Amino acid sequence: MPSSGRGWSEPFTARLQCVADIRAHARAYLTRAQLPRAVREDAVLVVSELVTNSIRHTHGPGSLHLLGGPDGVEVSVHDTSRLMPLPRVVTADTALGGRGLALVVALCDAVAVTLEAGSGKTVHAHLTSPPPPAPTPASADGRTHHW
Repeated sequence: MPSSGRGWSEPFTARLQCVADIRAHARAYLTRAQLPRAVREDAVLVVSELVTNSIRHTHGPGSLHLLGGPDGVEVSVHDTSRLMPLPRVVTADTALGGRGLALVVALCDAVAVTLEAGSGKTVHAHLTSPPPPAPTPASADGRTHHW
């Protein structure tokens, strides 16, 4: 699990079996980054969907990069395809799958795709951490604090 002060990265193969390992490693990094639990859970779901989409639709290797901080987490998934991901219109009659990109867009504050000359594309997704709750002010007598 390569890691640095600048986030965490991991390459992945074109095998769907690697998604569970990627999820577990991402969860561990996000926990170390001390992100709120709800943000971590949403980010792990975003990682799972983006890595799965990359494997299913490009059939090539890719890489995941996470950068967590007090403001949230940036999820970046790079693959070798220059085809832009397109949300699919899915109905109950047409498919069990096909909802991953729509789910990512719904969970994230921003989603963008960068085409990279000759090397594929990167899907960037940002999840913002909510601000911490403000502490309750001290009581009028100055001796009692409520948190």
